Amino acid sequence: MAIQFRCASLLSRFQNPGNEAYSERKLQVRFDPLLGTSARIAEGMKLQTGADAALDSSRAPDPNCPFCAERIDRVTPRIAGEITPAGRIRVGQTVLFPNLVPYSKYAAVAVFTTQHWLGLRDFTPALIADNLAASLEYIRAAAEVHADARFCAYNINYLYPSGGSLPHPHSQVYVDPFPTSMMRMQHTSVAAYWDANGRCFWNDLVAEETERAERIVSRDRPIVWMTPFAPIGFNEVRAVVCERANILDLSSADVQALASGISRVLAWYDSIGYNSFNLALYSGELGKDGADRVNLTMVTRTAMTPFYRSDSMYLERLHWEAALDRTPEDVAADVRQYFRSAKGA
Repeated sequence: MAIQFRCASLLSRFQNPGNEAYSERKLQVRFDPLLGTSARIAEGMKLQTGADAALDSSRAPDPNCPFCAERIDRVTPRIAGEITPAGRIRVGQTVLFPNLVPYSKYAAVAVFTTQHWLGLRDFTPALIADNLAASLEYIRAAAEVHADARFCAYNINYLYPSGGSLPHPHSQVYVDPFPTSMMRMQHTSVAAYWDANGRCFWNDLVAEETERAERIVSRDRPIVWMTPFAPIGFNEVRAVVCERANILDLSSADVQALASGISRVLAWYDSIGYNSFNLALYSGELGKDGADRVNLTMVTRTAMTPFYRSDSMYLERLHWEAALDRTPEDVAADVRQYFRSAKGA
């Protein structure tokens, strides 16, 4: 069966408070063409944007921040000697070391810079590329000496609304014997699509989205940027790295191109009032050939404000179903302008 973009349009009708008139609100239920999960785009939803003054405490120097230059080498752990005798991996301004709270067996943290604070427009392609390159170096080194280092991902939580515990910009590297639930769901669904169609889902998705041109943001193969038909978060932007099955297949040029795209999306997030985001770069199983493709997703979170609320409620956390304010086609139209200077955009 070919890729399907299923969408149901619903209409909610209610009587207005204080009068006899009725109002109607539109609701779309969209089904992800790979996973079959659903998302809801509800008229009236709104993700809170930021107030600049709310960032003052995060911008200010923190004498206790473990990632600042005067403390990072003294208070952070060192990588096990069999992975790298240097104890830490340094690329450009990035410093990578083990995570004191290991969310995976070989978890690591990669600090972008000794600078304590970055606005979203300060995440330059060079900073991102160095951070991603250091993470790939660590993943490769761990996989060479540990046979159970089979699954990996590159992740960012930025600022407290995203789940970040420190404002000092850093990424988190997942390396583990087991895939996360999302990685497992992607692999299972991609394998099922291959069995049913004899083709790679990701290649078909890129071809179909390119033909439709509704959600494509930039095409500069092997990396294609788009918005997803059924988003899992606000202002979600995705990338597919065609013909790269796992994260260690990425070339230096791929890393540079991914970094440039991430920087462009962050500049757009800043332009629409957001300062907190999540990012995940998913990989197929290391050392295995198959129909998996490296792919990335980015979403905004509620911006830092004096009194902010979490943008995750029962639908997201308990039902794993997003409730959103804008269609991905509208998001693609907005973010596309930040890629216009990219080659082949």
